[in-house]
Amino acid sequence: MTGLRRSEMPARSLAVVVITAIVVASVFAGIAIDRIVLRPASTPAVLPDSGFHPLSSALRSPTPQERQRLRAELSRQLALTPAQDSAFEAIMAHRAGEFSALRDEIRPRVERLVSDVRSDMEQVLTPAQRERFRQIQLRRDAERMSSTP
Repeated sequence: MTGLRRSEMPARSLAVVVITAIVVASVFAGIAIDRIVLRPASTPAVLPDSGFHPLSSALRSPTPQERQRLRAELSRQLALTPAQDSAFEAIMAHRAGEFSALRDEIRPRVERLVSDVRSDMEQVLTPAQRERFRQIQLRRDAERMSSTP
């Protein structure tokens, strides 16, 4: 009988491992289905990156539509009352000028830094790569300009 029990133990262990693996896989599949299928995609509350560095999105002034979309999303996610929503609108309108002045102040420094980074990168490239790199940058700059209101 002890020989029989010894042969049953590995089978039981195997069954436990298989069942555990199925449970873990089911959990991951459930999470994936939840994230991909069941949860609606929402628009981000921040402006998308518009260039070489994530700071570039902070250097451009948001359009009135982008400000409205941000406020509407915050209102929805925070369940703001009409009074709170009006206060948010007033705060955003009041501070818009300060953001604009700050952008004007730091934009030249950031643009100079971006130019320096590109120049440093070019020093590493062969002449053919350097030409291709410049073409890529021109295309990106053109795309950025066409997407900027």
